[in-house]
Parts: sequence; structure tokens; C-alpha cells
Amino acid sequence: MKKPGFGIIGLILVAALYYFTAGSAQITEEMKKQVNDELTTLQQNGFGINGREINETEEHFVLSFDEPAKITHYLSSQGAQVEQEDILALKGLKIGVDAKYLNDSYSALSLDIYPVGLPESMLQEIEEEDKAALERIKKMMSDKTLLVHLDFNKLLSGFKGQLKDINETFEEEGKVTFVSKGFKFEGDIENEKVKTVRQTLELFSVEADKELTMKLSNFTSNYTLSGPSPYDSKSGYTVEEIKIQGEPEFSMLMKNLNVNAVSSIKNDLLSSSIISKVDELKITEEQKKYRMDDILFDFKIENLDIASFEALQGIDTEDEKAINALSQKILSKGIILNIPSFSVKKISENGKTMDGFMLSSSLAIDKAFDINATSQNPLAILNALSTKTKLSVSTELFARIAQEPRAMMLLMLLPPVEKEGKKIYEIEFIKGKITVNGASF
Repeated sequence: MKKPGFGIIGLILVAALYYFTAGSAQITEEMKKQVNDELTTLQQNGFGINGREINETEEHFVLSFDEPAKITHYLSSQGAQVEQEDILALKGLKIGVDAKYLNDSYSALSLDIYPVGLPESMLQEIEEEDKAALERIKKMMSDKTLLVHLDFNKLLSGFKGQLKDINETFEEEGKVTFVSKGFKFEGDIENEKVKTVRQTLELFSVEADKELTMKLSNFTSNYTLSGPSPYDSKSGYTVEEIKIQGEPEFSMLMKNLNVNAVSSIKNDLLSSSIISKVDELKITEEQKKYRMDDILFDFKIENLDIASFEALQGIDTEDEKAINALSQKILSKGIILNIPSFSVKKISENGKTMDGFMLSSSLAIDKAFDINATSQNPLAILNALSTKTKLSVSTELFARIAQEPRAMMLLMLLPPVEKEGKKIYEIEFIKGKITVNGASF
């Protein structure tokens, strides 16, 4: 779902630039001009525009992924979280766009967006036995099976759209069925920027005979731009249920996944936090049944040099000198990683329930660390690291872990401290020296 969305990012900006005046003809001409300006911008940033056809109320063109490095830099500058390797894999991808002006009572601009040509990497790597599947994909493109419809309102203050429902079965090498149902989205535009985005998805599933079944039900997400930078934002998503079944050895059921993220920029440094919660996780593997209740994972990052980080995304992966220089700049700002809390309230194994655990941890890297030192001594970075970790484990869970032969010897060498009925480990690693519960190790 992620990669087809790349082609929409630039197109959303088209409508964000428009301003409603009066008269449908005047509006149409102004919008055509703005579309033309936006397509020129895309051409300057690694995209190709081909086969353009224009008439009074609609037009068609093909957007191609020509220069991955330029595209990566452009999308990153617009706030998209992309990797150059991902865009490189899309080189040669062609996206058809049908645009209509004043299509209905809601829309100032309507877009149908769909793939019309596959990436070069997919065509180059195709095996003889996969050619039937390739022909099936080409037919899907011809039928516009993969299609996103997008409408911008007449005040150009909002948009809405949906992905065409998909129910496709491939039978070239075993039966595989893909289903996507009820994917809709909408958003608001303020001051020529996308301010909010809301998405819902009823069902996404993949079924491969009896070997694998994966189903994701009732997904919702939201995004709000909270400041002048694309990184000043709040976002979150929920999934009611995720099922994975691998017959007959493995199955997983996750209920009520909830993820919230907040990020902000101050003095060109990014601070970000992500909090993930799961009500219930069940895993069955080789006749063993496990269950975890009330899972919490809280992660924070501070002092990330966002300009250097963005530049790093567009660097040639073979350019070691440039990579090291940018990495040095990132480290020089004093980046800090924190896990304030990672916990599981209850854990069950084959019906036996016990209290869980709680972990907190932090990691900082010395600003003065010279990344070039690792070329002479890869272990040099150990002297620049500072970490602190606290682990609290219930007595029942600790006893269960101690039954494992691989853990038994380590627990004998590193006995925990007991506090309030919990087994406690406080571990520090500072400049190459480690202590466990205050004792050097």
C-alpha cells in the first residue's frame, strides 16, 4: 500500500495551491495553469511527464519515475518518509492520471490515478515461470484494477477519495487471493498545505491456499500538521484485529492495536515519540499457546539533525565519504534514544497465567565521537556510548525463564535484586564499562 501512494504526494500539492475566485471557465483555466506549473515542478525533480492530452474540461498524462535520487530528495522535502532504495526499486514505474475539472457539485478537480507500466527491476528479474503472473498484472493494469480516485472541493479547503475495491485471485503457482475493501480517505487544506488526513480500511487480506492467511480488519488513521515544518505533526492509527495463520504450525491474533506519534522541530532538531499499545496478542506455535495482555511500547528520539538526516536519504549508498560526513553531523548534535516504558501486564503459556515485566532504557552517543575512528577500530564506538536499562520481572516469569538451559547459566552469573516481589536488573554501560546492579562485570 505504501509505494503506490508516492505518486499521489506531488499531485495533492496541485490543488493545495489553488484559490477559488468566480466563474467556472475562469476557475478551470486557472486550475489548468496551476496543474501545468506543478507538473513542471515534478519534471524538475526526477519525474517524467509523457503522453499529455488536454481538452476543455479534462486531461490525461503519464507520470514516470525517472531519476530516483532527485525523487527521493523531493519527496523527503515534502515530509514523506521514503528511502532511496525504495524509490530506486520503482525506477521506470509509470502512473496514469486522468484529471477532470468541475466534475460534480463537490469537486473542483477530480483525479483517477492508476499504474500503466511496471518498474524496470520487476521486468528485469522476471523468471520464465512467472511470466503468466506478469501477464495477469498487465491485464489488471489494463482494467484499472489498482485505481485511486481523488476529489478536491470547490473551495479547495478539503479533499476526499477512495481506493477501488480489489478481489483478485492468482492461480499460477497455487491459489493466492488478495482482497482490499473499503479504503477511503479525506482531509483538510489550510494555507496551501494539507492540514489533516483521515483514512479508513474495512478489510485487507491475503490467502495462499492453506499455507498462509493474513487478515487486517477495521483500520483507521489520522494525521494533523501542527506547525510550519512537515515534521511538526501528530498522527495515529488503530487496527481492530490482525490475524495470521500458517497451517498447521503457526497462528497469531492481535486485538486492538493503537499507535500514536508526535514530532516537532526546534532549532532544526527533531524530537519524536511513538506510543504503541495492544490489548491482546495470542500466538500458537508447535502446539504451544502463548498470550500477552496489555502490551505497551513507548519510544522517543531527541536531537536528530533533520537537515542532515534528509540529505542522508538522498546520498548514493556507495558514497562512503558523504555518508560518514552526514552521519558525523547527526552524531555531533547529541542524539538521544529513549524507551521510557516497554511492558506486558500478563503473560500466559499453555493456560498458565503470570504477571509480566517492565523495561526502561536510554542511549546517548558522545557528541565528540569521530566516526572515522571506526575504520581503524570498529569497537571505538563503544567508548562513545552511554546506556542505562532497568528491567523488572515478576517472580513467576523469572522462574519460568530460569528453566531454559540457555538462560540458566547467565542468571547464575548475574543474579537479580529483589524488590517488592519483583526481580530487578539495573544495567549501565558507560565508555566501555558495564555494571549490573552496581557491580562491575
